[in-house]
Amino acid sequence: MKIMNKRKWIIAAITLAITVLLAPGLDTFLSEQAVYAAETDSLTITDMPENLRESIEWVWNNRILVEDSTSRKNLIFDQIFAGEGTINYVVRWQSSKTVTLQQRKDIETMLGRQLNNWTKHLEGYDGWPYGDIPVKVVGWACVNPDLLLDKQSDEIIYTDYITDELSSSEPNIPSKLPVAPSALSRFDHFTEPNYSYPGGLDKRFDMYLWATSNFGGGAGGDWGQRMSDDYILSTVNSDEIEITEHEIGHGFGFPDFYQTNERPPNGFPVPTIMWAGNSSTITEWDIWLLRYTWSQLKQNTSRFSAASPEDSNSTGTEIHGKMYKRHPVTEPQLTSIIQPFSILYTPMESGLKSFLRTLHQQVFWNGK
Repeated sequence: MKIMNKRKWIIAAITLAITVLLAPGLDTFLSEQAVYAAETDSLTITDMPENLRESIEWVWNNRILVEDSTSRKNLIFDQIFAGEGTINYVVRWQSSKTVTLQQRKDIETMLGRQLNNWTKHLEGYDGWPYGDIPVKVVGWACVNPDLLLDKQSDEIIYTDYITDELSSSEPNIPSKLPVAPSALSRFDHFTEPNYSYPGGLDKRFDMYLWATSNFGGGAGGDWGQRMSDDYILSTVNSDEIEITEHEIGHGFGFPDFYQTNERPPNGFPVPTIMWAGNSSTITEWDIWLLRYTWSQLKQNTSRFSAASPEDSNSTGTEIHGKMYKRHPVTEPQLTSIIQPFSILYTPMESGLKSFLRTLHQQVFWNGK
């Protein structure tokens, strides 16, 4: 009985030591278990359904590579990495309509929802290191600030403007085009690796959401998305917004498919949101084009170095906006844990070291 009580005491003490060293908080501990589960269930390009492969590879080889639409290092992939897992917008309000405080909040929420409708399909896929992507509106560009009702003290409004050249050929388009400071624009500075944004990284904006009165359809790219003010306001609370998601797709480097010769010779096995009118939502084909594109681009390790699970400079894994760092266990640390207990029960020493090392590698960080 005494021996059993002694062993129970030893086990309890060791459990406490393991918890203190390897899981400094319950939240961290449980979240790191989630990381392990995600890593072990990670999808790769080999998991692509065979019925999608031919058309996706054709689009990659005959459209994306030929048109060179992914070589600019300002795709939404790049923006997320440069923003340390975040995206910032400025809303470009080229309109005479008023916008309530609730509408402004809804627009920010909508942007996060639409972007994550794409990026959620990268979670757990081929080394993609991010989960939910926080999206913030960090300013409004609006010629008349009185259009923004119930302005809050922390809201930033830019009133400078230039002339919209489109208004010369389309008189219904407002001629005054509001702009945010170039100094805060990633689009204007992404080619400068050592560029420092005034006020810090959080102050920069990656893209515009560009709302223009009387604008037909949509436009999109690595600079942002442009639609009519009416369309944005009328769809702001929808789960999936066809034009907005389509234009965000261009930000990942994806092409349109208007003409027959722009499409795979054998067609698409399922619909795609990138062929205007073909689908109102992101489809399985779009998801795997996104994943396939990521798998190709991540091979450039100088562009996406943090995506490699073998990268020794990796700081950890982000879970719901929080970064969990690795806690490597050194031999001296193992010895310091085991030594007090080995005095009580010497035969346990080597076995406990092996157990702790294996626990750390296989449970906490999957051997990395």
